[in-house]
Amino acid sequence: MLSRRQFGASLCASTIWGQRRSSRPNIILYLSDDHGWNLAGCYGQAAIQTPNLDALAKQGMRFTSAFAGSSTCSPSRAILYTGLHSARNGLKGNHTACRPGVRSIAHYLRDQGYRVVLANKVHVGPKEVFDFEYVKATLPPVPGRLRRYREEGLDTTVIDSLLADHARSRREQPLCLICADNGPHVVWEKNRIYRPDAVPLPPVTIDTPMTRAAMANYFQDITTTDQRLGEVMASARKHGFEENTMFLYTSDQGPEWPHSKWTVYDSGLRVPFVVRWPKQVRANSVTDAMISFTDVTPTLVEAAGGSPAAGLDGSSFLDVLYGKRKEFRTEIYASHTGDGDMNRFPQRCVRDLRYKYILNLHPDRKWTTHYTLVNGIPESHKDLYDTWLERARTDASAAKLIEKLERHPAEELYDTERDPWELNNLAAETAMAPVIARLRGRMKAMREQL
Repeated sequence: MLSRRQFGASLCASTIWGQRRSSRPNIILYLSDDHGWNLAGCYGQAAIQTPNLDALAKQGMRFTSAFAGSSTCSPSRAILYTGLHSARNGLKGNHTACRPGVRSIAHYLRDQGYRVVLANKVHVGPKEVFDFEYVKATLPPVPGRLRRYREEGLDTTVIDSLLADHARSRREQPLCLICADNGPHVVWEKNRIYRPDAVPLPPVTIDTPMTRAAMANYFQDITTTDQRLGEVMASARKHGFEENTMFLYTSDQGPEWPHSKWTVYDSGLRVPFVVRWPKQVRANSVTDAMISFTDVTPTLVEAAGGSPAAGLDGSSFLDVLYGKRKEFRTEIYASHTGDGDMNRFPQRCVRDLRYKYILNLHPDRKWTTHYTLVNGIPESHKDLYDTWLERARTDASAAKLIEKLERHPAEELYDTERDPWELNNLAAETAMAPVIARLRGRMKAMREQL
């Protein structure tokens, strides 16, 4: 019989975070589309309703410094799934493809005995690189809602059926399931619950009635996406995918607003990132450790009991999840190249824990996106942007912001602690010469390495 002291010691040992596991975990990754990193209750935004993501954060670990490797859908997802930067996996522009021979998480985890499923949005290719078991899980079109590029959101009834079937017939095989939702990508759902006059606007927008209406629609789409997240969480619980399951939530990049998506500013690259893993990750924990999407595949491979492949651009942050490390990266590298005939303003950045250096490859070009250029498709916001241009004709601060959004010098430098929205370019400041020289050197080294 155990003494009280021995019993207490054994009980304590059974709750040590990151303890040895008896079996490989299931993995569920909920990947949303264009969800800004700070637009959730658990990230301090009280004006938005995200109860399910908030609950997930209370049950696991919330990352404050998680960064996509690109701010465009296809390149970002390719980096996430391969652990390789765009220059190395070959998928640089949106709607392009990886070079042949690249391996992805689908191969790595399948080699470890996993069933690897991608449900709903794909947006990467070719098939031989991203050789997932694909499950169609898209809600039917909504009458009257015009969309050209985005389908409706994730059909969670398909996910429920998949989990039920796997639990019934393939329980001994570990599952990796990626739930790739289309929300909250434009065209946003029509607002039902938010007051446009009360939604907070970031300082990289111009306050017009159309801006507020659009922001309320965006908030609504985030909340609806969160509802689907909650449905998947409930299905996982119902079918036994909770105790031995690593459940992650993140988004491919920031929102489709100027100075965000299609740029390498933090509002485009920084993403929400939450991990729940019972008995492995401490509940209601927060880490400031900097991670990149290049690190996700190595982490999942190691969590599944394998060794990450040599030559990847990222590395496993499993010890961060276990609470054994408070720091991880000292810098991240990211890129944006283009999206067909639009958003063709290529940028590269190196960001350390405080400063960001941006290299603009074509400073002669005017920054153009769906906001500034395109009419005639539902996803366009040109009518909204036109209200900004109209305001800029008589408002000096609005005119200054428009100039900031549309024209970029060859080099930019920002102090992200003092200037989190990256509005005050320090590249020409004499006092910052040592910082820009150091980061310019890191940029040169990264580009040569890649």
